[in-house]
Amino acid sequence: MLGSELSLLFRRRRTRVLLALLLIAPWLMGFVIFQFGGGKGGNGPNFVDLVTHNAVFLVLASVSSLMPLLFPLAVSLVAADSVAGEASLGTLRYILIAPVSRLRLLINKLATALIFVVTVCVGVAVSGLIAGVIFFPTGRVLLLSGQTTSFFHGILLALLASLLIAVSLVSVVGLGLAISTFTDVPVGATLGTLGIIILSEILSNITQVRGIWPLLPTNYWLSFADLFRDPISFSGIGKDLLSQGIWLVFAFSLASARFLSKDVTS
Repeated sequence: MLGSELSLLFRRRRTRVLLALLLIAPWLMGFVIFQFGGGKGGNGPNFVDLVTHNAVFLVLASVSSLMPLLFPLAVSLVAADSVAGEASLGTLRYILIAPVSRLRLLINKLATALIFVVTVCVGVAVSGLIAGVIFFPTGRVLLLSGQTTSFFHGILLALLASLLIAVSLVSVVGLGLAISTFTDVPVGATLGTLGIIILSEILSNITQVRGIWPLLPTNYWLSFADLFRDPISFSGIGKDLLSQGIWLVFAFSLASARFLSKDVTS
C-alpha cells in the first residue's frame, strides 16, 4: 500500500511542479548572490552573508529561506490532500471497501507525507550544494562559533541540517493530516494547516507571549544552526525533536479519533 501511495504522489503533476520549483530555488538564490553579493540577513543566523565565502552556506541559506513559507506550503499541500483529496474525488469510500483497516490507511498516508518531506529537504540541500560548488569557492568552512572545519565535514553538517529541517516539518505533516480528516475540501485543509503555521510564526516574534513560545510548533525551527558551532549545542535541537514528536503524536491521535469514527459517504 505504501508503494502505491508513493507512486501516486510522485506521479502527480502538481508534486513534480512543487519539487521542481523548490529544487530551482537554490540556483536562483546562488545566481543572484553571485551577481550582486550577499546582503544582510534579518533575524537568526545570517547564512546569506557567508555564501560568498563558501559553497556550503548556499545550502543553509536556501533551506533557511524556504523554511518560513515555501516548505510549509509544499508540505501542507501534500499532507492536507491525503484524506480530503480522496474524499473530494469520491475514491475514499472505494478504498475503504478493500480489506484494509482505516488505521493502516492513515499510517500509510502519514508515512507517504513524511517521505515527501525528507525528499524535499534533502533534495534542496543537494541542489544547493551543487549550485554552491559551481558559483562559490570551496575550502575550509567557517563555523558560526568562529572555528573552521574541513569542506567535507561542512557538507556532512549541511546534509544533517537538512534532515533536522525535515524533522522540524513533521508537525506540519501531522496538522495537515488531522485537518484533512475533518473536511472534504483539500484547499480548505491546506489553508487551515498553513494558517496555523503562519500564526505560530507570528506569535514566536511577539515578546508579550514569550511564555507560550515553547508550545509553538515553529519555535525551534532554526535550531539546526547549532550544528555549525564547536562544540555543537544540542539543547535547541533536543527541544525541537521533543516538540515535533509531541505535535505529531497529538495530531495523529486527533486524526485517528476522527477518521476511525468518521461516516465516509464520498
